[in-house]
Order: sequence, then C-alpha cells, then structure tokens
Amino acid sequence: MKSFAAAALVGLFFGVAVIYMVHTDAATSVQEKPIKKYVGPIVDYDQEFQTAVVADPKERELRAARGRRYNKKAPQPLAELPPNWVGYDTGTDWYIGLIGLPVDQSDAVITGEVVASEAHISPDKTGVYSEFSIRVDQLLKNHLDSGLKLGEVTVGEREGGVVRLQGDRLFEYTVYNQGMPRVGQRYLFFLSRNKEGEDYSIVTGYELRQGEAVPLDDIKASAIFKGTDEQELLNKVREQTHRPARPAKERKEKK
Repeated sequence: MKSFAAAALVGLFFGVAVIYMVHTDAATSVQEKPIKKYVGPIVDYDQEFQTAVVADPKERELRAARGRRYNKKAPQPLAELPPNWVGYDTGTDWYIGLIGLPVDQSDAVITGEVVASEAHISPDKTGVYSEFSIRVDQLLKNHLDSGLKLGEVTVGEREGGVVRLQGDRLFEYTVYNQGMPRVGQRYLFFLSRNKEGEDYSIVTGYELRQGEAVPLDDIKASAIFKGTDEQELLNKVREQTHRPARPAKERKEKK
C-alpha cells in the first residue's frame, strides 16, 4: 500500500511539473514582444555631409537634385530638435485618390528584388529619404524615357528612414501609412519617374512572399489584394497595361 501511495505521489508531482512547464511556455509565447515595424535604412547624420563633400562631382550633383525634393520637411534641422523627440511622422495626403493597382498613375511597373538600400538626409537637414536598389526581373510597364532593362538595377526612393544622431541616438523619420521595402525581398513596384534625379519614386507596392501578395503600404486600396496569389495579381496588372489609356482628365477625376 505504501509503495502504491509513493508511486501515486511521484506521478502527481511529475504531472504538475509538466502542466507548469506547458503553462510557462505558453505564457512566454503570449508575452513575446511584437516584431517592430521596419522603418528603413540608417544614415549617420554627421558622416552623410562629410561624404557629400568628397563625392564625385556628377554624383554630388545627382545627390543634390534628389535631396532637394525633401527640403523644408521638419520644422528645423533634425539634430536641433528637442532631445525628447524620438522620431518624426509626417502626415501627408500621398494616398488620396490612389487605387490598389495604380498602373495609369505610374510611369513604370516592375517586379524585382531589393538588393541594397541606403538612407540620405536632405541638403537643409530637415528631411530624410531612402533609396532602394532594385534588380528588375519583369517589366510590366516601361516608361519610354526610363531605359529600364531586365536584369539591370534601378533606384526607387521613398521619404523616410532612420538617422543616427550624436550619442548613437536613433531618430525614426516616417511617413504615415507608408512602408519601406526590405533588402533581399521581391516586390511588385509601381514607380513614378524623377527625370532630374534619374531615379523613381515608389508610388506603392506589394511584397511577393511565398507566392502571395503582401501590401507594402497600410491603406484600404491595397488591403483588398492582401493574400492574393502572385500570378493572379500580376495578371490583373497585365490586363490593365493592355487596356487603352484613359484621358488625363478622367484619370485625375477618378477617386
């Protein structure tokens, strides 16, 4: 009888231990911190302008042309903002009138892998923008003046990025509801040509993840395509590129 009681006691102990471990693991899983949203590559505030001074003249001119688009953004140079400011989120109307597949609103539509990224600061030090090197693997729409070619790398840019200030303080500069592409991932990009800067602005896009579409931006127009099969999405884009273009006035008035 004593032997049976001892065995029962040992069994009860191990049972409680197993329940405790399972409960602990479950609690740990629930309490894990969510993955922080990626807000772009990092640029060193001081090093950025030291590099610009010694850059090749043509590269310096190109950099200045691109950077001027982001002047006069924050109320003052980023390094002079109050130390309690951990970031700057600019709320613009960039998504007003934007549709989920803005073929007509884009100069070029491509798929490709982001192979590199870098952030830059505007010449007046109040704005931040990020450039993404994209290796083109499909040309769904090509602007006549763009020179885009399969297999080559083009540059797509977006406002925003992360600035490293003195003391290794990271300052996040973001655009409301706008996402940033990640290096190593494939995307469907809708692009707007910037002739002066010889690059493109990313109108919007979708990450092509495991055969499905994941919207780059957090807007209603893109949300309806979340989880859409990759080939189905690309076919929808192809259908639009083969349709006769609407008059400019009609495109402007469409909401």
